[in-house]
Amino acid sequence: MIVNKLRSQGHFMAIHLRFEMDMLAFAGCLDIFTPKEREVLTKYRKENFADKDLKYSERRAIGKCPLTPEEVGLILRAIGFDNSTRIYIAAGELFGGERFMKPFRSLFPHLENHSTVGPADELAENTRGLLGTAVDYMVCLLADIFMPTYDGPSNFANNVMGHRLYYGFRTIIQPDRKALAPIFIDRENGRSAGFEEAVKHAMSKTPFGGPHKRVKPESFYTNSWPDCFCQTSPQNPADKCPPENVVEVLNNQLGKKLMGRKQIH
Repeated sequence: MIVNKLRSQGHFMAIHLRFEMDMLAFAGCLDIFTPKEREVLTKYRKENFADKDLKYSERRAIGKCPLTPEEVGLILRAIGFDNSTRIYIAAGELFGGERFMKPFRSLFPHLENHSTVGPADELAENTRGLLGTAVDYMVCLLADIFMPTYDGPSNFANNVMGHRLYYGFRTIIQPDRKALAPIFIDRENGRSAGFEEAVKHAMSKTPFGGPHKRVKPESFYTNSWPDCFCQTSPQNPADKCPPENVVEVLNNQLGKKLMGRKQIH
């Protein structure tokens, strides 16, 4: 039902925008924030993670920082997406709020999230709950394109990528943050000549959801090919491939679960 609503207006992309307090504090990427915001992140890090001396410049240079919303938008523009692209944002509360979303929104104004696609009253009340997360997961699974922005210790992104590979190597735009980091650093320092070509070159080396052998530190859950993939003519029925209309089947299951939940309430 929700995916049908999104598809009724054409193709769409889902982005897991991992720019939330817990991940930023974990990564130790604080310098782009105000002094007050840095205090909040530092406090959260001390209370939830092991004490380490993390230097932002060093972390950023090797791609250990989550991409900002603006950086995500610039990547998409560089590889050919324009401002007519429809994007579903799967995320919790973005740290720094509209200040960081404004540049992204100016590049891609057609944005949706689980609170805007409905059932509005049901999902709005569960913005931080499991229902919203479940909807985000299913939309990311069934979207025409999925883009994770931070695939470190993120079970959500890793599992969605693995799931999409299993269901027919569905397109994934997976930024190589390590390769992109020096390009963005150069741009910030005023060296923007050739920026888009450099981004295109870095992105051209990513698999875009196609089959590829797992290479460390890639998670088994992100890429279980070829170990756990189905067979078209299996001896064991458990190894049989899913039906060709698997997207339609999953979409219908999602709609039934949401309708059932609504009837219970």
